[in-house]
Amino acid sequence: MDAPSGPLEPLMPDQPPKSNQPGQPAITALDVPTPEPLEPRRVLFFGKRKSRTRCTGALVEALRAQGLQVRTVNCSMLKRWIGTWGMRAAVRLVRRLYDPDLCFVFFHDLPPDLMEEISGEIPTVVWMEEQLRHTDSSHVDYVRKVRLLCLSTPDLVEAYRRAGVRDTTFSMSGFSPRYHRPLRAPRAQVRDLCFIGGPGHMGDRPQFLAWLSRMHDVEVFGRRDSWLPYLKRFPELRLVGEVRPRRYARVCAETRIVLGQNQTHDSPLYFSNRLFLTLASGGFHLTHYVPGMEELFDRGVHLDWFESREEALEKIRYYLARPELRARIARQGCELVHEEHRYEDRIREVLAILRLERAPYCPVDSLREEPAFVLEPLPPVLEGRPALRKVSGSLGD
Repeated sequence: MDAPSGPLEPLMPDQPPKSNQPGQPAITALDVPTPEPLEPRRVLFFGKRKSRTRCTGALVEALRAQGLQVRTVNCSMLKRWIGTWGMRAAVRLVRRLYDPDLCFVFFHDLPPDLMEEISGEIPTVVWMEEQLRHTDSSHVDYVRKVRLLCLSTPDLVEAYRRAGVRDTTFSMSGFSPRYHRPLRAPRAQVRDLCFIGGPGHMGDRPQFLAWLSRMHDVEVFGRRDSWLPYLKRFPELRLVGEVRPRRYARVCAETRIVLGQNQTHDSPLYFSNRLFLTLASGGFHLTHYVPGMEELFDRGVHLDWFESREEALEKIRYYLARPELRARIARQGCELVHEEHRYEDRIREVLAILRLERAPYCPVDSLREEPAFVLEPLPPVLEGRPALRKVSGSLGD
């Protein structure tokens, strides 16, 4: 769409930085001491494998595409192999021998004690692409010393900044063409509707899919253990198995409409990573509306959306009867995300922030007088343990 191209422009005093984020929003300047520009060369990356979405592998690939050396460490796997003590010793040894000038941590995939130790000595970026209902004080403390915190939810950017983590920026999820791309050969479409993903830990995703399954044949692709409680509660749901990257494009090609349903729909510009994976894989995507979606996508051009169950039914009937229109929208949506929404595009912006060519930013629409998330003290708990503080907000049911 209208994202700027060409080299990034250095920031000038009192000049707001440009952004290729949705709708070219204004950027909120941070009144904090300016750190030294950072031009990393060796990155130590901490993250689990994430075999279903391959987002950690995609981030590593994106860092290497920028000319960086990257060494990866999976602390969870090390812990299973050599225990907690051995894992900590191995992390410290790798850090000393590799001598990184930047650490990159996916979500909370580095244990808190090591995070405290490493982020206090080496510039550290933490990447979190998750919509959380509550964030307690341990989450805030975890990122207190980081050089940059990247969040895919503008409301959470605001919350962390209010909690004192000022170097926080908005960065959407994405995808890598290595793992998610359309099939080369066309396939016959064998199903009307499908949903790919888990039931989520909040929102009404299982209820919506069960309701829709009473009128249409909907196939759900996800992990059986996560869906099992809902399969017992909603016998209408039909689970057909997991989808990993190699199968994702095939499912999209064989499905007339791939449904999207975030865990929450009132958090502006927060999208499940499945949106990008589906479009990148060539699927026709019909999803629930999220505020700001029209700043990224043209409705009926790259995908389409609904805002109620009744509208979802109308859209489904409309598009099932128009295969050529579905194919054109799927193609255009695929072209758009391959041009603008790769993880490589996100990492390029992160590195520009570290070089001080851009400032950490957040769409101004999320910076309300009454924040969507506020820090609230919790009542003291028993046995003399200190009370936690949490970031809470109303994100639907």
